[in-house]
Amino acid sequence: MASRPEHQSDPGVEQFLWMFTNVERWRGSEVPDKIGTVKITQAVILLPRHEHLVWGRLPASVPMSPGSTVVVEPTNSKAMSRGVLVGRLVTPLWGDRWVPMTVVNPSDKAVTLKRNCKLADVFPCLAIKDLTASQSLHVASEKKTDEDNKEPVFVIQQSHTEKQVHDIVQHDISPSACLTGQQEKSLSDLGLSDVDIDACQVSKDCKSRLTQLIIVYQDIFSKHPLDCGEVKGYTHRIHLTDDRPFRLPYRKVPPAHYQKLRQVLTDMEEKGIIRKSSSEYASPLVMVWKKDGGLRICTDFRWLNARTLKDAHPLPHQSDCLAALGGNCLFSKMDLTSGFFNIPMHEDDKKYTAFTTPLGLHEYNRMPQGLCNSPASFMGMMIGIFGDMNFTKLLCYLDDVLVFASSEDEALSRLRIVFQRLQENNLKLAPKKCHLLREEVRFLGHDINGEGVAVDPAKVEVITKMTVQDLMEDDECTPSIRRIRSFLGMVFYYQHFIPNCSSIVKPLFGLNAGQKRRGRSARDKKPLGAYCKLTPADWSAECETAFDRLKTMLLECVGLAHPNFDEPFILSVDASLDGLGAVLSQVP
Repeated sequence: MASRPEHQSDPGVEQFLWMFTNVERWRGSEVPDKIGTVKITQAVILLPRHEHLVWGRLPASVPMSPGSTVVVEPTNSKAMSRGVLVGRLVTPLWGDRWVPMTVVNPSDKAVTLKRNCKLADVFPCLAIKDLTASQSLHVASEKKTDEDNKEPVFVIQQSHTEKQVHDIVQHDISPSACLTGQQEKSLSDLGLSDVDIDACQVSKDCKSRLTQLIIVYQDIFSKHPLDCGEVKGYTHRIHLTDDRPFRLPYRKVPPAHYQKLRQVLTDMEEKGIIRKSSSEYASPLVMVWKKDGGLRICTDFRWLNARTLKDAHPLPHQSDCLAALGGNCLFSKMDLTSGFFNIPMHEDDKKYTAFTTPLGLHEYNRMPQGLCNSPASFMGMMIGIFGDMNFTKLLCYLDDVLVFASSEDEALSRLRIVFQRLQENNLKLAPKKCHLLREEVRFLGHDINGEGVAVDPAKVEVITKMTVQDLMEDDECTPSIRRIRSFLGMVFYYQHFIPNCSSIVKPLFGLNAGQKRRGRSARDKKPLGAYCKLTPADWSAECETAFDRLKTMLLECVGLAHPNFDEPFILSVDASLDGLGAVLSQVP
């Protein structure tokens, strides 16, 4: 009698099947292409020529529960550490979104992976049906319906070319639309989904060419807020008139903010923006809270600035910038990531930038905000890179760049030159602040289009919402010179939109400038030019009328046309016993 043969199990097959024991039917509306990117939560040292098991975490917003089977693959992010290899694997998602990864260091030197380093992308593990060898297939997420049970299942999608033809025939989709969709997906895969191609006000062909241009120069776009460049050939110097050390104590920080401060300092140190210091100089730290709850590190450099020789490099006047935009209809506005941090500090001058915190003494490796010569150094760097194009093909105002053109081809050509120079000089753009190929943009507080220049409604709204009490001291009846000067500064920024602005503002200006002490004797206790304190009687009906009229005229002001320098201008002048005036105009 023949005996039943014993079952011979293959350990490799059993291990492979074990990995899929947690595969369940997807209950959501659709399966995402990618679940998320794994980051490590603390620094890891990889020994040379060793394989390591490294644990990372997914973001809190992942749509998968612990125990779900996922696919782990090396990330394409530019933020990934170079010189290491990450293995592909299928694994259950561990509790609290932990994911194991196999990382190999093939080099002969130890490699340090910094905290928050991106190592791998995680994808959902999908069940596959109806796989035939005759089709050109790849993993995708198109949802179909099983005819037997009418439940959604996920199948492997056909190649891009075959699907494009199917969509064109069945849904009357143009080939350019399919191409644009692919390229938008490519931008998303590259971490550049914040660059809004759909908002570009150009043809589909131009959008396609712009997307290709962005893909070619993808390395000039930042992947995270501190992913700034480091310009080549420029350093910031600090020249002092008095190099005696000074040490100012740090300002008190609430204990509840220690952890947030420690995290920000650690991030900046890991990105190379600051480093620990042993300098004999020390300026106090200033904590500035953003609208989204984030923390910005600033420094009170007033003592350092008082001893610094000033740089005379000028900043462009905003009226000169706006006058150069005539004859153009397409505008591209860009902003450098962490503008001043793109310029490194000279090694000999880093000690001057040291700042104190409850957590120790640090100094800047990159040029910080708050230095009196930072704007001049940054503007000098931008002119050195784009000087031959400034005012003719683009405008540079510190870290803001506006590229203008009269046609789509010209706009793309100029963008290519700008991208190339940014790449050559190792500068990076903030993707969220890139508004490319628009018919209207907001630049230097003005709305700009092909017709002309208008005021920014958001800034005008802030001015028009001010009340008389906003110009008073805390007692709400005495005019405040400081607050009146602030209001006049906002109004004068848009004075070229207000006819007879100087005449209207005269009562308010009299409160500001007319209250100076006119002492003639050296024995006066107050110096010449010192302001006398105002009284409630100084606020007259004329002042209130001027205040209300300025707000009304800002609401009613119209846009100004771009000047045409190929046509003649009309200069109208007038004078009287009270003053003189002139108007430069042009009739189209």
